[in-house]
Amino acid sequence: MTDSKQTSYLNSSLIEEHLNCEHIRIITYKTTGSTNDEARRLLKEGTEGTILIAADEQTAGRGRKGHSFFSPASGLYYTLVLHPEDEQSAIARMTIAAAVSLYEAILSCTGISCDIKWVNDLYLNGKKISGILCEAPRNSKGQLLGIITGIGINIYTESFPDDIKHTAGSLNCPDLDKNLLTARLTERLIWWADRLHDPALIAAYKEHSFLLGKEVSFEQNGQSITGTAVDINDEGNLIVEADRTYVLSSGEVSLRSWE
Repeated sequence: MTDSKQTSYLNSSLIEEHLNCEHIRIITYKTTGSTNDEARRLLKEGTEGTILIAADEQTAGRGRKGHSFFSPASGLYYTLVLHPEDEQSAIARMTIAAAVSLYEAILSCTGISCDIKWVNDLYLNGKKISGILCEAPRNSKGQLLGIITGIGINIYTESFPDDIKHTAGSLNCPDLDKNLLTARLTERLIWWADRLHDPALIAAYKEHSFLLGKEVSFEQNGQSITGTAVDINDEGNLIVEADRTYVLSSGEVSLRSWE
């Protein structure tokens, strides 16, 4: 399935020209299996430092919980490998940093203001236009190799598979310079990665979240629960008021619907 209109193609040199950061290894592909998988391979081979991988198309894109991520050539598929000082505590907050960074980069490049859906999606006009997948691979000794932040963005996707065609959308920006967006996203993500415990990060995340104050449904321990999303705490957990107060982490529940 392809789209009739195409955005600009990725080019490492053009990304570097736009980028106001140094000492980053930039790798671009027209087509690859998964940018996160490529990052994982490089880390396991011993590659060090900050690595930026971007592709125009993925053939084996992955989302959370092993779900596939539709990745046609009309999108941007991006992975950044970082090594924060306190990597263990950084894992959970990198998803938050990625959502805020992507919001800011899209706004900077297009003027479009998106909404963040807890915990790892961006929405526009009620439809999902981006997903985030953060991973923390380890070596055979259990040592953390780095933090992988993967982001997929529907830039100008006109048609979607039947299973997601009613929920997926795009930025609808066929003229968007993907090299510029890649550079701006990298700058913001590196900036926030140095400030993962700054209260401003959670404040920005909450400011652009569209779930707060709305009714949500989720499953916990095999039970379906409906309540009101009232807050996001300093750890990025969603606070829901129902028959009692629930503190939800992405690893233990999944949101099913909202009004």
